[in-house]
Amino acid sequence: MNENYEQMELDTRTALDTAIEVVAKDSIQTVLEMIQKHHRQVARETQTAPPFVRNRHEAYGIAAEQLVKISMAVKAIQKDTDKLLGTLSDPNFNAVEATSSIVNSTTMAAQILINAAAEMQRTLDNLYAAELTAEDIIMPLEAALAEAEFQEADPADVETAEEKEMEDE
Repeated sequence: MNENYEQMELDTRTALDTAIEVVAKDSIQTVLEMIQKHHRQVARETQTAPPFVRNRHEAYGIAAEQLVKISMAVKAIQKDTDKLLGTLSDPNFNAVEATSSIVNSTTMAAQILINAAAEMQRTLDNLYAAELTAEDIIMPLEAALAEAEFQEADPADVETAEEKEMEDE
C-alpha cells in the first residue's frame, strides 16, 4: 500500500466570496498596521508605552469591549431594518430612505468589525508573546521543587510482612 498521498481540500465558495475574504483580510492587516502606528505616535507624544496585553484577563477585557461595540452596531442595523419593514404596510413611508439608513449602519458595522478584528489580532500577538515568555519564567515554588531531593517511594501494591502473615493464618 502506497502511503504517499496529498491531503486535498475542496473549496466550494464562489470566486466572489473568496475575493471578499481576501479583501477583508487585507483590510484587517491594514487597520492593524494603522493601530500600531497610532500607538507608537501616542507613545512618542505622551512618553508612555503603548498598551501591551500581558494576560488573558486583559485580553478578555478587550474582547468584551469590542463585543459591546459590535452589538451596538448590529442593533442599529436591526433598527434600520425595522424601519424598512414599516414601509411594507404603508406606501407613504419612504423605502429609499430606510434602505439608505441600512446601507449607512451596515457600513458603520463593517468598520467596527474590521477594527475589532485588528484589535483582537494585536491582542493575540501581545498575548502570544506574553505567554511564551511566561513559560520561560520559573516560579519560586517550581524552582524549590526542582532543587529538592526526594526519596523514591515503594509502590503501593507491595504487600507488607504483616499482611502476608494475616493471609497465612
